Amino acid sequence: MRRPVIPLLIALISGITVGSIVSIPGTVALLALLATLAALLFSVALGRKGSVAFCLFISLFLLGILNINLYLHPYCGGDDITLHAGKDKLTVEGLVCNPPRVSRDKTNLVISSIRIIRNGTAIPVRGKVLLSVKDSNNPLKYGNYIRAKVRLKEPHNFNNPGGFDYKRYLLYRGIRLRGYVSSPSDIVIMRENAGDYFKTRIERYRSRLRGLIIENAPSPEGGILQALILGEKELIPEEITNKFNRAGVSHILAISGLHVGIIAFLSLIIIRTIMKSSEYLLLRFNIFKVSALFSVIPIISYAFIAGLRISTIRATIMIVCFLVALLAGRGRDLLNILAFAAFAILIITPASLFDVSFQLSFVAVAAIILVAPTLGGMIPKGTEDGIFRKGITSIILFTIVSLSAMIGTYPLIALYFNRVSAIALLSNLFIIPITGFAILPLGVLFIITAPFAPIATVFIQTASFFIRISVSIVDFLSSLPFSSFHVTTPTVPEIIFYYLLIITALKLADAWKSKEGETGYSSSGNTSTGFFPTAVTRLGDVYIANRKRVLVLFLSFILLFFAADAIYSRIRTSCQEYLEITFIDVGQGSSTLIKFPGGDVMLVDSGGFYDRSFDLGKYVVAPYLWHEKIKKVDIMVLTHPDQDHVGGLPYIADNFEIGELWSNGCKSKNESSRRLNEIITKKAIQHRIVDKDTPERIIGGTSITILNPAKSTSGKGLHFPDSDYNDNGIVMKITFGNKSILLPADISESAEAEIAASGADLKADILMAPHHGARTSSSLLFLKAVLPEMVVISCGPGNVFGFPSQDVLDRYVKMGVKVLRTDKNGAVTIRVDGENIEVRDQGL
Repeated sequence: MRRPVIPLLIALISGITVGSIVSIPGTVALLALLATLAALLFSVALGRKGSVAFCLFISLFLLGILNINLYLHPYCGGDDITLHAGKDKLTVEGLVCNPPRVSRDKTNLVISSIRIIRNGTAIPVRGKVLLSVKDSNNPLKYGNYIRAKVRLKEPHNFNNPGGFDYKRYLLYRGIRLRGYVSSPSDIVIMRENAGDYFKTRIERYRSRLRGLIIENAPSPEGGILQALILGEKELIPEEITNKFNRAGVSHILAISGLHVGIIAFLSLIIIRTIMKSSEYLLLRFNIFKVSALFSVIPIISYAFIAGLRISTIRATIMIVCFLVALLAGRGRDLLNILAFAAFAILIITPASLFDVSFQLSFVAVAAIILVAPTLGGMIPKGTEDGIFRKGITSIILFTIVSLSAMIGTYPLIALYFNRVSAIALLSNLFIIPITGFAILPLGVLFIITAPFAPIATVFIQTASFFIRISVSIVDFLSSLPFSSFHVTTPTVPEIIFYYLLIITALKLADAWKSKEGETGYSSSGNTSTGFFPTAVTRLGDVYIANRKRVLVLFLSFILLFFAADAIYSRIRTSCQEYLEITFIDVGQGSSTLIKFPGGDVMLVDSGGFYDRSFDLGKYVVAPYLWHEKIKKVDIMVLTHPDQDHVGGLPYIADNFEIGELWSNGCKSKNESSRRLNEIITKKAIQHRIVDKDTPERIIGGTSITILNPAKSTSGKGLHFPDSDYNDNGIVMKITFGNKSILLPADISESAEAEIAASGADLKADILMAPHHGARTSSSLLFLKAVLPEMVVISCGPGNVFGFPSQDVLDRYVKMGVKVLRTDKNGAVTIRVDGENIEVRDQGL
């Protein structure tokens, strides 16, 4: 077989994927693997090639299942750290086992726990814990043995369809629990340099590099230089990161195969230049192989300086595999080398398969290998020679390579980031050469000369100059109209058919260039191989004999799929005949998505954390909207300007098309409210102040009635102090057919009594619990007026407020009301057809 590694890689990937989806006991997988290996040895002894290939395929499949099981279902003994997760604070001692990630307001560090101290008793434990230390005054670093007073918790997901699985993300890194250290006095360094000696020395040198950068490079240049040299991008301002995203060059800020490849390329050139200066070396050695061999040293050194992060290690393995293939004289089949690199990485770290950087790196390189030659073949070859002609050719080749990588990675970028840059090709044309031939070489010189501060400072300042130029270019390009645009999340079939489209187009282009006429290739004959039986081989012969016709037919089928998919998406939205309400899981907060019959969309609040360190609009609500193929919110409702309701709305308002905003008119000093007002003013979004006198609104046959707040005496909206925000929140009753849903925001018992006394019809089948189930709400009087069949409580797990109150839960149970909670059920979706109610949750 021409590329034997590819089927083996497919088997391994299949096993890892299946093991991550289906819970298969490790013992079962291990026994099956041992049995298959025994069959493999038996087949080898008998010389049965077909059986050997099949057993090898199955063995790798089972190995993938077994390996990923070690991450997802690790062994838990009596000393496992997870046994001590709970609400009580305890003292944890452990070793900082990775370089801490330092940002402006906190430090994240992974510790390998050694013991805990509870009630004066030391208990040996094991397992990794992620600690977030707020405003730490201690110079925390790798190798510190620390003691921290902390409350350990299991990582929490925002359980929404298509949401990021943070808990699994940490499991893939061996992290079992999280802890938050809110006071610097709660963490102390017991001793230093307790880690690995060699790694400690590397970290000491990295600290020197970090200090020189901080001293001599201003922001954002210093933050970007740290990202390129040390792999630490936490100090890059968010505004700069967003501009790089819009320009399509955000990959520059994270060390990947591009950076390691540039280091390898520069090393090859320098070593070859040195060898060419010696006639003896030219005659004595193979200059190309020697250059490739010695290039490994700077590549691995760069990986150590970059902190040996997972993405850096993967990139290093990939580039080293290419160099080893060159040394072995097998550098012609680049696709097979790439497959071998991926195979090696997945054998060592199977969880890499689910890492975005792994997928983007390998898909980009595969696309360059497969697509670039076809695109290059379309360019007519000139007969002229000279510097100008070579320069133009180089630019064209660089553009082709960049375009090939973009074509390959587009679905993944849409899947993970929901943003596509329209100017990425132009941006890369400027930024990659500056980075590759100026910033990174200067960075390498800085690394080498760091012991000599005056010389290193010159390289830092020169690199900062080129970074400043790059930032200016990015700033200009990202400010262009339509420089980037958001896209909805592609489905798995859409991604599969996209890649089938690319592969079919490449095959068709190859067939069209073939000189063998209609067949393209001669028949392969009726022979079977180890992997493919005779019947499959015959089918292949039929394909080869009619290659162009088959490819054109298949291409037409793929295009038909995309046309049907687009039509279905539009029809499904515009012809929707039911009301659908989703109570999004935003932790301790509230956000409700309403999809009306006919396709109109309303978003009520968007959650938010009080410390604003995590934008729920950006990382939770927006991804869910894109997952639901929503790009326009017809009505955005702010019930009241508390942070746990308004926090995510600025991002939604800024990145989605908004028809109008409803609010109660309350003024607030809340920073999120201020940003929201700025955005709706800048985008000229209609702002409608509503109250109980606002006329009923009919959307898609659905009635929306505002029951609260009362109209202000001035008639210009409400101007209440913070203490009155909750009771002046917007209360909406939504009715479709014979079924109603009541959304009462955060009103308290007094507001509930006023609304009930007003004579308003509060009867509803579904109730969102007022104020997240607080004991000051959900009064018996109110519940008797509503008489719900079901209540949905939007709250966060283990929240500091103790929501929902046990008294309130008991009250619901006594009334026979079914209770659903976002902290236990995840996102809750209710579909109403006017007569019946269908409920779906995440089945946690």
